[in-house]
This record gives sequence, C-alpha cells and structure tokens, in this order.
Amino acid sequence: MTTQTAVAPPPAAVAVPPDDDMLVPFSLDISSVLALLPDDGALDDWFLRFTADNEDLGYQFEIDRKGRLWAMASEGRSGAQRQFNLQYDLQSWSDTGPGGEVVTGNELVLVSRPRRRAADAGWLSPEQLAQMLPVGQDPHGLSVAPHFVAEIVSPANSLEDQQAKMEEWIDYGVALGWLIDPFLRQVHIYRPDTPPVVLDDPDTLSGNPELPGFIFNVRLRVFDLQ
Repeated sequence: MTTQTAVAPPPAAVAVPPDDDMLVPFSLDISSVLALLPDDGALDDWFLRFTADNEDLGYQFEIDRKGRLWAMASEGRSGAQRQFNLQYDLQSWSDTGPGGEVVTGNELVLVSRPRRRAADAGWLSPEQLAQMLPVGQDPHGLSVAPHFVAEIVSPANSLEDQQAKMEEWIDYGVALGWLIDPFLRQVHIYRPDTPPVVLDDPDTLSGNPELPGFIFNVRLRVFDLQ
C-alpha cells in the first residue's frame, strides 16, 4: 500500500558500500577560481576545457550554488539501467503526447552563475524549447532549467547530497522534481513553495499535473532491478 506523508527533513539513507572498482565522488571549493572569471562566457569556456581535459577520469563534473566543484561518480550497470528506463519512458510519453524534449544525464544545465548542473533525467516543455537557441548554437549546455527533473540515488552519492541538489533544482525554476531512492524504496516529490513529500514503496508515480498523463512504473523499472 502506498502512503503519503509530508516530512522535513526526510529520513537518512542506509549506507550502501560501493564496489571495489567504483569511483568515489568528491567535491572541491573552487570559488576563488570562479572569482577570477569575469562573466558567464568565461566560466563556460573554462568549464568546457576543464571537463574535456579530465574526461578520462570517468567523472561527470558539476558546480553547485556555493561554488563547489562536484565530481559525480559514473553509474554501475544497475544504476545506468534505472536511468535509461526513466529516460525511455519519458521519451515514449513525450513522443505520443505533449512533445517537448527529454533531457539525459550528460546534458549540462546553465543556470545563474556559478551553477552548472545535470540531472539523471528531465523534460523541457514545448514552451521552453521555443525560448532556446537552435540545437548546436549553445555548445556549453541548456540555458533553461527543465520543467521536470529526476535524480536517482546511487551507492556512491548520498541521499543528503541529492536532497540538497533537488532543492537547487526547485530554486532554478523546476516545476516538479523526483528524487528516487532505490535502496529505501522511497520517492521524494519536490514542488515549489511546498515541503517535500515522501512516498513509501509506491507502485507507480504520476506526473500530473506538470507532466499530464505520464505514469512511471517505479517499482518495476527502478526498485525491483538487481
């Protein structure tokens, strides 16, 4: 049975030891470096070079609102499958419904300086797409925060860090956010101007009204994957 309760804050995650060969995420305070960059264009040029120079390390790099550089660990096989399942179902819904564009985990979102973030999955509405530059004319990333974003907790990234990131997404203007924890079998639902709501072991998630008609079978497509 699915229960719904408002919580502040949500319960802590159960520690899941990473595999021996799993990359360990880390963060660095680079605010002093960012202070030397005169504008957003210089920041984007520097960040593009930095990520290209370090792509062989296997991390995805992001910058949070405090000016910390986050090296996000790559997903293992099951984590990658969970992300793919959500992205695939979003794409199927978008193609047969409202249109728009699905955002994948390797697409950087450029929000107010210095923040440069990426989500495990997301969706840009047709109205948002109309405000953006044509594909290929903005090589640094997306200039609009998606209408919807989802993050899936992995063994290498803590629930607490992901909760802070979800709060950032809402601050950026995201209308609906899902933080999916496959280990506690919980989903944290985020919307502007309201406390997060936690669903315990739900069968499905409804995107209504922000994603009209989108139903995601979170138990089958995320929780029950081994």
